[in-house]
Formats: sequence, structure tokens, C-alpha cells
Amino acid sequence: MKKPELILIAGAIIGILMALLNVPFHSLITSVFLVVLGTVYLYLGFALFNEIPIRKIFNSESYKGLGPWRIVVAAGTGLGLSQLTLGLLFALNNYPMTRILINCGLVVTALMLLLALIRNSSERHRFYRATAIRCAAFIIVGVITLLVYSQQGQPA
Repeated sequence: MKKPELILIAGAIIGILMALLNVPFHSLITSVFLVVLGTVYLYLGFALFNEIPIRKIFNSESYKGLGPWRIVVAAGTGLGLSQLTLGLLFALNNYPMTRILINCGLVVTALMLLLALIRNSSERHRFYRATAIRCAAFIIVGVITLLVYSQQGQPA
């Protein structure tokens, strides 16, 4: 994980802890960090996961040797993690449509986990291992969020 991603995740965790302690403005802090993290995953996920610097996104030399599978898996992982991140935000703020967003994110992320594991068995590349670990961690967080949200008796 890169430093900006770790900072955003740490900020979101701090916001969640603030929510558990009923600190004022916890919703604002959590929302800012989770929205920015979801946006980074959605629009820059392919570059973030392939370790392409932001300044070299439009440079064709940055994509030499990546292959179509790595780009597709990275883009799909970004989409799935973005949905899970925003689903977590919706669950924390009790917004409607939370279950649908988390369920869609879980399906996409599980599919990307499956693709990463299949490709890792044949290529043994660090990218696929890192993607599999990241997807598995977010799937666990998504399932826990879905279970806690369902236990609260919230309407879909």
C-alpha cells in the first residue's frame, strides 16, 4: 500500500473510533476520508495497484510489460473496493441502499479475488498476491459491516 492510501485508511479508522466514542463531527471526518478513499480507488485504482506514479498515468511507457490481465484486475479491484468503501460509509451514516451497495461491492471484489488467485497460480507475481490480500481484507470488512448493519434491523 502506498502512503496516501494508508493515510486515508487510518483517517477512516480514526473517524470510526470517534463514532464509537460519540465525538462531535465524527460523521464529517469519516465521510471525508471514506469518500476520498473510494474516489481514489474508483478513478486511480488501476494506477495505484500497478504502482504507476500519478504523473506517468498518461505516459505509454508506464504500461510496458503490464499485460491486459493486470490492468483489468486492477481496474475491477478499484471498482469493487470503491463500492465497499462507500457501502461502509452508507452503513455508518445510516443511509438508504446500504445493503445493495455492499452486496454489489462484495460480488465484484470476490470476482477480482478469484481472478487474482487464478492468475497468481500461473504467474506468481507480487501484484496478484497483493491484490488477493487486499481483496480478502476488504471482503472481511464488508461482510462484518453487512452483518452488523443487518443486526440493527435497518430497512433495505
